[in-house]
Amino acid sequence: MAQQEFPSLVPPKRERLPDAIASQIKTLIFSNNLAEGQKLPSERVLAVQLGVSRVVVRDALRSLELSGLIEIRSGSLGGLFREGKLTLHHFYEVREAIECSSIRRAVTRVTEEDIRRLETINRKLIDDIEDKTKLREHNLAFHMAIADISGNPLIKMMVQSLIELLNTLYPQSRQPSEYIRDTYRRHEAIIGALRERNAKQCQKTMAIDTEHTKKLVV
Repeated sequence: MAQQEFPSLVPPKRERLPDAIASQIKTLIFSNNLAEGQKLPSERVLAVQLGVSRVVVRDALRSLELSGLIEIRSGSLGGLFREGKLTLHHFYEVREAIECSSIRRAVTRVTEEDIRRLETINRKLIDDIEDKTKLREHNLAFHMAIADISGNPLIKMMVQSLIELLNTLYPQSRQPSEYIRDTYRRHEAIIGALRERNAKQCQKTMAIDTEHTKKLVV
């Protein structure tokens, strides 16, 4: 079935992106007379149509949920989380398994251009250290880049889905500046191991990085 289009949605020009997106979604709701219980376009569709990241769309939707205008439903995983059956330790275990596999493949394929791309992404953690909300965006971009280097599109999809789910279930997570600096240093160690094409060290540094999932401030 063809995906429904909403021409009234356009990329925002100025002001804080999540606020601009929230304003457009409000307009969408009222201009289309959406009834209670009617579904909005998916997060992915909104992100593509608006030309922004899913992180930005997610922040906008959360603000609308807080205002009581919409309700975000996370499905069965959300139920497990609310019941305490899904914890940060579970995320750590799955991330370690998938991302150590990702970097094992990446180390055999990485190029100098890839190394420079990872360094550029990682530097943004420090450049935006005062904006704590940017941590999730830059961390996702870094791990997605490694998954991309691995050459396995399924690994890339799994890494993206896992980290985005983690960000969704723990939306109030705001890490201190030292945590961000430590993340930057851990990523630097991963880049160094990739530069040396040291498979054993790559897996070790990735395991150390994913273990910090358990240390998120909720």
